[in-house]
Amino acid sequence: MGRNKKKHQFSIACFFSILFLSYSISSAQNKDAIHYGQRIKTEDIRNYLNVLASDSLEGRETGKPGQKKAAAFISEHFISIGLKPISHGTFMQDFPKSLQTNMGKNIEVNQQFCLFMKDYYYMSGYADTTIVLDTIVFTGYGIADKNYNDYDQVNVAGKAILFFDGEPENKKYSKGGNTTSWSTDWRKKMSVIYEKKPSVAFIICDPLDKMIDSLNYSVHIEEFKTLCHSPTAIPVIFITHEMAMNFFPELNEEMLDKAKSKIDRKGKPQGFVSKSSAFVNLVNNTNRLKGQNVAGFLEGTDKKDEVVVITAHYDHLGRNDSTIYHGADDNGSGTSAVMELAKVFSEAKKEGHGPRRSILFMTVSGEELGLFGSKYYVSHPLIPLEKTVVDLNSDMIGRTDEKHDSLGIRDYVYVIGADKLSTELYRINETANATYTKLELDYTFNKPNDPNRFYYRSDHYNFAKNKIPIVFYFNGTHKDYHRTTDTIDKIDFDLLVKRAQLVFFTTWELANRENRIKVDVKSDMDKE
Repeated sequence: MGRNKKKHQFSIACFFSILFLSYSISSAQNKDAIHYGQRIKTEDIRNYLNVLASDSLEGRETGKPGQKKAAAFISEHFISIGLKPISHGTFMQDFPKSLQTNMGKNIEVNQQFCLFMKDYYYMSGYADTTIVLDTIVFTGYGIADKNYNDYDQVNVAGKAILFFDGEPENKKYSKGGNTTSWSTDWRKKMSVIYEKKPSVAFIICDPLDKMIDSLNYSVHIEEFKTLCHSPTAIPVIFITHEMAMNFFPELNEEMLDKAKSKIDRKGKPQGFVSKSSAFVNLVNNTNRLKGQNVAGFLEGTDKKDEVVVITAHYDHLGRNDSTIYHGADDNGSGTSAVMELAKVFSEAKKEGHGPRRSILFMTVSGEELGLFGSKYYVSHPLIPLEKTVVDLNSDMIGRTDEKHDSLGIRDYVYVIGADKLSTELYRINETANATYTKLELDYTFNKPNDPNRFYYRSDHYNFAKNKIPIVFYFNGTHKDYHRTTDTIDKIDFDLLVKRAQLVFFTTWELANRENRIKVDVKSDMDKE
């Protein structure tokens, strides 16, 4: 009896010793995290951004000298702080790409420049042409048959038309024996366009990259190209929902969605005509470009085969004659944060507090052209994708948007995608913020029905497509978005630092926790 009592007392003592040890380790880790998180400095980030947003880098357009200079600058930084290359002894991952020269600023809608492969896409082959528009005709879903006709009340010959991809959710229009789906047979809409003879047709489709892949890899690709090369071809341009909104600045921003919703609800056309200023310049020369991703590797300790990836795109829009698009916020801010995070984690390792998991710090180019750099990476990964735990992506984290300015809220960040694949990741990011940075986490753009569809529009999405959990940190758009006025003097460096610290503390937990986070939510691809 006495012996069992001693044994019981010993067990209790062991339990509390283990509990105390666990608490001590946890407490030490928290103290270490705080210590290194405080090393993220405003002056460091300002120094990086002074270079990235300088005139000498000429807007960092992919394939151009400014982008090459930026890549060299980032690579030299990675070397100086002790990161290791994993791409054949170099920090550079080259990716070649044949691109139409219409990739920059050749479509302008109501004084807003639109970007090829990001805001719009069209198949190569149309004769070089310039179209100046003063009106736009919304034609619902662009359908014309005996049961439902979006063109019944309007003559669109010689005019610009705009309609949604797909077909109404309400199937009243299909009564009477129409058995061919307008959602799957693009040739039917093309035949209507050629019959109605508009000057140009804009088709709203999101996500745009899915349509691009469909157009380029469809079994009907040669048939589509033949139509594009016809002397009488009518330009068909596929655009994002956001670009479509630019055609109607004088209307309520929900006008298009309301019209679409009404069509879906009633099964009846809801077209309208609006004044709209647009300039379309179609050019079909092809350039062979070479962009670079810049990747630096920090090896972990006991879990080094599992890798956390930290990304930001460093390219921007380049220059237009003597005018430079500096891209201080988009995305010099995110790139500067990655450079500073790499420095701090490298210092932690040198001082005996390196992460258990490895970390890949990667800045990518080609984002403004259609997420090309990250798309190339996931097709040619430097780290096997099955060993990639997570991607934390920062794209525009140095400013505030009009919504939060109007509310008087400064310390916030939009969080997108954290719960799309992993509930653990969502909780980890929330806990890191509640414990350390205490920003307002705004999930507005994370909603599945958000018309901006930002989840699909930055480099994290190429990781998410491969079922790798992601978090996308974003400050929202502002009046200088994609304009020459996106300059360093407008950056809120204290806020940029605080957002970078949130990425740091989330990374610290992901890289040091015992168990790798699990993918426990079905992806968009699984649901389709």
